[in-house]
Amino acid sequence: MQDEQEPDDEPTRIRRLLRPPEIPGVADWGIPPPPSTPCDPALESKLGQFMTLKRDPDNPKHFNDSLMSNRSFRNPHLYMRLVEFVDVDERATNFPKDLWDPVDVREEWYADRIAEAQKARSEQHSAQEGGAKRAKIDFTSSSRRPPVALPQRTDQKPGVSHSGALGSGYGRGRGRLRFG
Repeated sequence: MQDEQEPDDEPTRIRRLLRPPEIPGVADWGIPPPPSTPCDPALESKLGQFMTLKRDPDNPKHFNDSLMSNRSFRNPHLYMRLVEFVDVDERATNFPKDLWDPVDVREEWYADRIAEAQKARSEQHSAQEGGAKRAKIDFTSSSRRPPVALPQRTDQKPGVSHSGALGSGYGRGRGRLRFG
């Protein structure tokens, strides 16, 4: 027998597991309720036309599939022209203007302004941190020492690795090496 708390189907169980925890004092994680005002009738009719084409039982046409199969639409710069042709405002919203106004966008929200602010903050941080760490570098002169000679063994064979040399052990047991 199944417990009353456990959902019947897997998608419901997955949704419940993926649902983030509630935020105390905030309803629906701060997401506003759906707007109660009706949608723009012209926009609704345009979208309805595309849905009718998609749901046609005899010859269903999915707009994205049509675009992807047409070679002339593979140009990435064509997107703006397509938006103009369809005459859809990408930033349009059905929320009231006091809740979200897509036209009221602050200058500091644009990507180039964000990048400039990040760069300025990074430069300021590195100037504060870098200036304190290294204000002056002291150099000392080195004394010249004669090179140290390594003792030579008399039983060494050319092309064979010997112990005591740099990298000893590398190539041991190979015998004579051939180059060229």
